[in-house]
Amino acid sequence: MKGMVLIMKTYAILHNPGHNRVYFQAARKLAQKELVLAGITNIREEKLGGMPYLLFDAEDQPNILLLSRLSFAYAIFEYCEGGVLLPVDKNPEYFFDSEEITTILKYNGKTNELFTRMMLNIAIFCSRFSFSESLSILDPLCGKGTTLFEGLLNGHNVYGVEKDEKIVHEAYTFLKKYLESAKIKHNSHQERLGMNGYTAKRYQITLAKNDVKTEFITGDTRDVGQFFRKNSFHVIVGDLPYGVQHGSKNKKSGNKASGESRNALPLLQEALPTWHKVLKSGGTIALAWNLFLIERKEMENALENAGFQLAQPVGDESLTHRVDQAILRDVIVGLKP
Repeated sequence: MKGMVLIMKTYAILHNPGHNRVYFQAARKLAQKELVLAGITNIREEKLGGMPYLLFDAEDQPNILLLSRLSFAYAIFEYCEGGVLLPVDKNPEYFFDSEEITTILKYNGKTNELFTRMMLNIAIFCSRFSFSESLSILDPLCGKGTTLFEGLLNGHNVYGVEKDEKIVHEAYTFLKKYLESAKIKHNSHQERLGMNGYTAKRYQITLAKNDVKTEFITGDTRDVGQFFRKNSFHVIVGDLPYGVQHGSKNKKSGNKASGESRNALPLLQEALPTWHKVLKSGGTIALAWNLFLIERKEMENALENAGFQLAQPVGDESLTHRVDQAILRDVIVGLKP
Protein backbone atom coordinates (compact mmCIF):
# COMPACT_ATOMS: atom_id res chain seq x y z
CA MET A 1 0.00 0.00 0.00
CA LYS A 2 1.35 3.44 -0.97
CA GLY A 3 2.75 5.38 1.98
CA MET A 4 2.87 2.29 4.18
CA VAL A 5 5.87 2.26 6.51
CA LEU A 6 7.63 -1.11 6.87
CA ILE A 7 9.06 -1.78 10.31
CA MET A 8 12.38 -3.56 10.47
CA LYS A 9 12.48 -6.27 13.12
CA THR A 10 15.35 -8.37 14.40
CA TYR A 11 15.00 -12.12 14.94
CA ALA A 12 17.23 -14.52 16.85
CA ILE A 13 17.52 -18.28 16.30
CA LEU A 14 18.89 -20.50 19.06
CA HIS A 15 21.08 -23.37 17.80
CA ASN A 16 19.80 -26.90 18.23
CA PRO A 17 21.62 -28.54 21.19
CA GLY A 18 20.96 -31.96 19.62
CA HIS A 19 24.21 -31.71 17.63
CA ASN A 20 26.98 -33.78 19.20
CA ARG A 21 29.87 -31.91 20.80
CA VAL A 22 32.29 -32.33 17.85
CA TYR A 23 29.68 -31.37 15.27
CA PHE A 24 28.21 -28.45 17.26
CA GLN A 25 31.02 -26.03 16.38
CA ALA A 26 30.86 -26.99 12.70
CA ALA A 27 27.06 -26.65 12.76
CA ARG A 28 27.38 -22.99 13.72
CA LYS A 29 29.30 -22.34 10.49
CA LEU A 30 26.92 -24.44 8.39
CA ALA A 31 23.89 -22.70 9.89
CA GLN A 32 24.98 -19.35 8.49
CA LYS A 33 25.36 -20.84 5.01
CA GLU A 34 21.94 -22.51 5.28
CA LEU A 35 20.38 -19.14 6.14
CA VAL A 36 22.15 -17.41 3.24
CA LEU A 37 20.88 -20.03 0.77
CA ALA A 38 17.39 -19.59 2.24
CA GLY A 39 17.56 -15.98 1.02
CA ILE A 40 18.09 -14.35 4.41
CA THR A 41 20.61 -11.50 4.63
CA ASN A 42 22.32 -9.36 7.27
CA ILE A 43 23.16 -12.42 9.37
CA ARG A 44 25.41 -12.22 12.43
CA GLU A 45 26.17 -14.39 15.40
CA GLU A 46 25.85 -13.04 18.92
CA LYS A 47 25.95 -14.54 22.37
CA LEU A 48 22.86 -13.84 24.43
CA GLY A 49 22.89 -15.09 27.99
CA GLY A 50 26.07 -17.00 27.17
CA MET A 51 24.44 -18.98 24.31
CA PRO A 52 25.19 -18.49 20.58
CA TYR A 53 22.30 -17.15 18.49
CA LEU A 54 22.05 -16.23 14.82
CA LEU A 55 20.45 -12.82 14.37
CA PHE A 56 19.00 -11.30 11.21
CA ASP A 57 16.74 -8.39 10.27
CA ALA A 58 13.48 -8.64 8.35
CA GLU A 59 10.77 -6.31 7.23
CA ASP A 60 7.40 -7.50 8.46
CA GLN A 61 6.85 -11.20 9.31
CA PRO A 62 9.47 -13.70 8.04
CA ASN A 63 8.59 -17.09 6.57
CA ILE A 64 7.91 -19.08 9.75
CA LEU A 65 7.56 -22.39 7.88
CA LEU A 66 11.01 -21.98 6.38
CA LEU A 67 12.61 -20.87 9.66
CA SER A 68 10.94 -23.72 11.57
CA ARG A 69 12.36 -26.34 9.18
CA LEU A 70 15.95 -25.10 9.33
CA SER A 71 18.23 -27.87 10.52
CA PHE A 72 19.74 -25.89 13.39
CA ALA A 73 16.67 -23.92 14.59
CA TYR A 74 15.85 -25.00 18.14
CA ALA A 75 13.88 -21.88 19.09
CA ILE A 76 12.99 -18.62 17.32
CA PHE A 77 12.64 -15.24 19.00
CA GLU A 78 11.93 -11.64 18.13
CA TYR A 79 14.85 -9.64 19.52
CA CYS A 80 13.60 -6.46 21.15
CA GLU A 81 15.22 -3.38 22.60
CA GLY A 82 17.14 -4.04 25.77
CA GLY A 83 17.94 -7.63 24.84
CA VAL A 84 14.42 -8.93 25.44
CA LEU A 85 13.60 -12.14 23.57
CA LEU A 86 9.95 -12.72 22.63
CA PRO A 87 9.26 -16.36 21.61
CA VAL A 88 7.94 -16.92 18.09
CA ASP A 89 5.84 -20.08 17.68
CA LYS A 90 7.58 -22.61 15.44
CA ASN A 91 5.29 -24.17 12.87
CA PRO A 92 7.14 -26.59 10.56
CA GLU A 93 3.81 -28.16 9.44
CA TYR A 94 5.35 -31.61 9.63
CA PHE A 95 3.47 -34.51 8.09
CA PHE A 96 3.67 -36.37 11.41
CA ASP A 97 3.02 -35.03 14.89
CA SER A 98 6.61 -35.71 15.96
CA GLU A 99 10.12 -35.68 14.52
CA GLU A 100 10.90 -39.02 16.14
CA ILE A 101 10.65 -40.94 12.86
CA THR A 102 14.13 -39.62 11.96
CA THR A 103 15.68 -40.20 15.38
CA ILE A 104 14.38 -43.58 16.63
CA LEU A 105 16.36 -45.81 14.25
CA LYS A 106 19.97 -46.01 15.47
CA TYR A 107 22.78 -47.87 13.72
CA ASN A 108 26.52 -47.78 13.20
CA GLY A 109 27.55 -45.27 10.53
CA LYS A 110 24.23 -43.36 10.53
CA THR A 111 24.52 -39.80 9.24
CA ASN A 112 23.39 -37.18 11.75
CA GLU A 113 19.72 -36.51 10.94
CA LEU A 114 20.16 -32.75 11.47
CA PHE A 115 22.97 -32.70 8.91
CA THR A 116 20.73 -34.69 6.55
CA ARG A 117 17.98 -32.10 7.12
CA MET A 118 20.43 -29.34 6.23
CA MET A 119 21.45 -31.13 3.00
CA LEU A 120 17.83 -31.56 1.99
CA ASN A 121 17.08 -27.90 2.73
CA ILE A 122 20.11 -26.68 0.79
CA ALA A 123 19.20 -28.83 -2.21
CA ILE A 124 15.67 -27.40 -2.27
CA PHE A 125 16.86 -23.80 -1.71
CA CYS A 126 19.21 -24.13 -4.70
CA SER A 127 16.56 -25.68 -6.94
CA ARG A 128 13.89 -23.88 -8.94
CA PHE A 129 11.10 -25.45 -6.91
CA SER A 130 9.17 -24.03 -3.97
CA PHE A 131 10.21 -24.99 -0.46
CA SER A 132 6.59 -25.40 0.62
CA GLU A 133 5.34 -27.67 -2.19
CA SER A 134 5.26 -31.47 -2.12
CA LEU A 135 8.32 -32.77 -3.96
CA SER A 136 9.73 -36.11 -5.11
CA ILE A 137 13.07 -36.85 -3.42
CA LEU A 138 15.60 -39.54 -4.38
CA ASP A 139 18.48 -40.84 -2.28
CA PRO A 140 20.44 -43.12 -4.64
CA LEU A 141 22.60 -44.41 -1.76
CA CYS A 142 19.93 -44.49 0.92
CA GLY A 143 21.25 -46.95 3.51
CA LYS A 144 18.57 -47.30 6.18
CA GLY A 145 16.71 -44.25 4.96
CA THR A 146 17.60 -41.17 7.04
CA THR A 147 17.15 -38.91 3.99
CA LEU A 148 13.87 -40.62 3.11
CA PHE A 149 12.47 -40.23 6.63
CA GLU A 150 13.46 -36.54 6.71
CA GLY A 151 11.72 -36.00 3.38
CA LEU A 152 8.67 -37.96 4.51
CA LEU A 153 8.49 -35.82 7.65
CA ASN A 154 7.89 -32.84 5.35
CA GLY A 155 5.25 -34.64 3.29
CA HIS A 156 7.45 -35.34 0.26
CA ASN A 157 7.33 -38.49 -1.87
CA VAL A 158 10.61 -40.27 -1.14
CA TYR A 159 12.55 -42.96 -2.99
CA GLY A 160 15.77 -44.75 -2.13
CA VAL A 161 18.15 -47.26 -3.72
CA GLU A 162 20.49 -49.44 -1.65
CA LYS A 163 22.43 -52.56 -2.70
CA ASP A 164 22.20 -54.33 0.69
CA GLU A 165 18.85 -56.16 0.85
CA LYS A 166 19.13 -56.73 4.61
CA ILE A 167 19.52 -53.01 5.26
CA VAL A 168 16.57 -52.15 3.00
CA HIS A 169 14.34 -54.74 4.64
CA GLU A 170 15.19 -53.32 8.09
CA ALA A 171 14.34 -49.79 6.96
CA TYR A 172 11.07 -50.91 5.36
CA THR A 173 10.11 -52.95 8.45
CA PHE A 174 10.92 -50.03 10.74
CA LEU A 175 8.71 -47.64 8.76
CA LYS A 176 5.84 -50.12 8.57
CA LYS A 177 5.92 -50.78 12.32
CA TYR A 178 6.16 -47.05 13.03
CA LEU A 179 3.07 -46.34 10.95
CA GLU A 180 1.16 -49.22 12.53
CA SER A 181 2.11 -48.09 16.05
CA ALA A 182 1.05 -44.52 15.26
CA LYS A 183 -2.19 -45.82 13.67
CA ILE A 184 -1.41 -44.05 10.39
CA LYS A 185 -3.37 -45.61 7.52
CA HIS A 186 -1.24 -46.96 4.69
CA ASN A 187 -0.92 -49.66 2.05
CA SER A 188 2.22 -51.68 1.37
CA HIS A 189 3.43 -53.65 -1.61
CA GLN A 190 6.51 -55.70 -2.54
CA GLU A 191 7.66 -56.96 -5.92
CA ARG A 192 10.74 -58.39 -7.58
CA LEU A 193 12.36 -56.72 -10.59
CA GLY A 194 14.35 -58.71 -13.13
CA MET A 195 17.55 -56.81 -13.95
CA ASN A 196 20.50 -57.58 -16.17
CA GLY A 197 22.46 -60.07 -14.08
CA TYR A 198 20.55 -59.83 -10.80
CA THR A 199 17.11 -59.54 -9.23
CA ALA A 200 16.15 -56.29 -7.51
CA LYS A 201 13.29 -55.87 -5.03
CA ARG A 202 10.91 -52.95 -4.66
CA TYR A 203 9.28 -52.13 -1.30
CA GLN A 204 6.44 -49.57 -1.46
CA ILE A 205 4.38 -47.86 1.23
CA THR A 206 1.62 -45.41 0.32
CA LEU A 207 0.04 -43.31 3.04
CA ALA A 208 -3.69 -42.67 2.87
CA LYS A 209 -3.07 -39.03 3.78
CA ASN A 210 -2.37 -37.13 0.55
CA ASP A 211 -1.29 -40.37 -1.17
CA VAL A 212 2.33 -39.77 -0.07
CA LYS A 213 4.70 -42.51 -1.25
CA THR A 214 7.84 -44.14 0.16
CA GLU A 215 9.80 -46.59 -1.94
CA PHE A 216 12.94 -48.62 -1.24
CA ILE A 217 14.70 -50.57 -3.98
CA THR A 218 17.43 -53.15 -3.43
CA GLY A 219 19.65 -52.72 -6.43
CA ASP A 220 22.66 -51.07 -8.02
CA THR A 221 22.53 -47.26 -7.97
CA ARG A 222 23.97 -47.23 -11.50
CA ASP A 223 20.67 -48.79 -12.60
CA VAL A 224 18.54 -45.90 -11.28
CA GLY A 225 17.51 -45.09 -14.86
CA GLN A 226 15.91 -48.55 -15.12
CA PHE A 227 14.05 -48.23 -11.82
CA PHE A 228 12.57 -44.78 -12.50
CA ARG A 229 11.41 -42.73 -15.48
CA LYS A 230 13.21 -39.72 -16.87
CA ASN A 231 12.54 -36.40 -15.11
CA SER A 232 10.98 -38.08 -12.07
CA PHE A 233 12.62 -36.17 -9.20
CA HIS A 234 12.85 -32.59 -8.00
CA VAL A 235 15.85 -33.22 -5.74
CA ILE A 236 18.52 -35.88 -5.28
CA VAL A 237 20.35 -36.06 -1.95
CA GLY A 238 23.10 -38.58 -1.24
CA ASP A 239 25.83 -39.29 1.29
CA LEU A 240 28.79 -40.98 -0.41
CA PRO A 241 30.72 -43.68 1.50
CA TYR A 242 33.33 -42.01 3.73
CA GLY A 243 35.75 -44.93 3.47
CA VAL A 244 35.46 -45.58 7.21
CA GLN A 245 32.39 -47.78 7.77
CA HIS A 246 32.26 -49.37 4.31
CA GLY A 247 33.57 -49.04 0.80
CA SER A 248 32.03 -48.85 -2.65
CA LYS A 249 32.28 -51.10 -5.68
CA ASN A 250 32.85 -50.30 -9.31
CA LYS A 251 31.55 -52.42 -12.16
CA LYS A 252 34.97 -53.64 -13.26
CA SER A 253 35.48 -55.40 -9.93
CA GLY A 254 32.03 -57.02 -9.92
CA ASN A 255 30.77 -58.21 -6.54
CA LYS A 256 33.99 -59.72 -5.29
CA ALA A 257 35.25 -58.67 -1.87
CA SER A 258 38.49 -57.54 -3.53
CA GLY A 259 36.46 -54.95 -5.42
CA GLU A 260 35.69 -52.96 -2.28
CA SER A 261 37.15 -49.47 -2.57
CA ARG A 262 37.49 -46.69 -0.02
CA ASN A 263 37.17 -44.09 -2.77
CA ALA A 264 33.63 -43.61 -4.10
CA LEU A 265 34.68 -41.50 -7.11
CA PRO A 266 34.63 -44.36 -9.70
CA LEU A 267 31.14 -45.36 -8.54
CA LEU A 268 30.00 -41.74 -8.71
CA GLN A 269 31.36 -41.23 -12.23
CA GLU A 270 29.44 -44.28 -13.44
CA ALA A 271 26.21 -43.35 -11.63
CA LEU A 272 25.96 -39.59 -12.26
CA PRO A 273 24.72 -39.79 -15.88
CA THR A 274 21.73 -41.93 -14.89
CA TRP A 275 21.06 -39.78 -11.82
CA HIS A 276 21.07 -36.74 -14.13
CA LYS A 277 18.55 -38.47 -16.41
CA VAL A 278 15.93 -39.05 -13.69
CA LEU A 279 16.20 -35.49 -12.31
CA LYS A 280 13.79 -32.81 -13.50
CA SER A 281 15.08 -29.67 -15.22
CA GLY A 282 15.59 -27.08 -12.50
CA GLY A 283 16.22 -29.82 -9.96
CA THR A 284 19.35 -30.18 -7.87
CA ILE A 285 21.67 -32.87 -6.57
CA ALA A 286 23.38 -32.44 -3.19
CA LEU A 287 26.17 -34.84 -2.25
CA ALA A 288 28.28 -35.14 0.91
CA TRP A 289 31.66 -36.86 0.87
CA ASN A 290 34.99 -37.23 2.65
CA LEU A 291 37.60 -34.74 1.40
CA PHE A 292 40.39 -37.04 2.59
CA LEU A 293 39.39 -39.44 -0.21
CA ILE A 294 38.14 -37.18 -3.01
CA GLU A 295 39.30 -33.63 -3.74
CA ARG A 296 36.64 -31.00 -4.31
CA LYS A 297 37.94 -30.32 -7.82
CA GLU A 298 37.36 -33.99 -8.68
CA MET A 299 33.75 -33.72 -7.45
CA GLU A 300 33.21 -30.52 -9.43
CA ASN A 301 34.57 -32.12 -12.59
CA ALA A 302 32.41 -35.23 -12.10
CA LEU A 303 29.21 -33.19 -11.81
CA GLU A 304 30.03 -30.94 -14.77
CA ASN A 305 31.00 -33.92 -16.96
CA ALA A 306 27.57 -35.45 -16.21
CA GLY A 307 25.75 -32.29 -17.35
CA PHE A 308 25.19 -30.45 -14.05
CA GLN A 309 25.91 -26.79 -13.40
CA LEU A 310 27.65 -26.00 -10.13
CA ALA A 311 25.34 -24.17 -7.72
CA GLN A 312 28.34 -22.94 -5.69
CA PRO A 313 31.48 -21.04 -6.75
CA VAL A 314 34.40 -23.22 -7.85
CA GLY A 315 36.45 -24.24 -4.81
CA ASP A 316 33.78 -23.10 -2.35
CA GLU A 317 34.71 -24.17 1.21
CA SER A 318 31.72 -22.69 3.05
CA LEU A 319 30.24 -26.14 3.79
CA THR A 320 33.53 -27.90 4.63
CA HIS A 321 33.69 -29.19 8.22
CA ARG A 322 35.40 -31.76 10.39
CA VAL A 323 33.32 -34.76 11.52
CA ASP A 324 36.10 -36.69 13.25
CA GLN A 325 39.78 -37.46 12.80
CA ALA A 326 39.16 -39.62 9.73
CA ILE A 327 36.45 -37.53 8.03
CA LEU A 328 36.67 -34.00 6.66
CA ARG A 329 33.22 -33.63 5.10
CA ASP A 330 32.10 -31.33 2.34
CA VAL A 331 28.87 -30.79 0.41
CA ILE A 332 28.49 -30.01 -3.28
CA VAL A 333 25.31 -28.98 -5.11
CA GLY A 334 24.66 -29.31 -8.83
CA LEU A 335 21.75 -27.92 -10.83
CA LYS A 336 20.23 -29.59 -13.88
CA PRO A 337 19.59 -26.78 -16.42
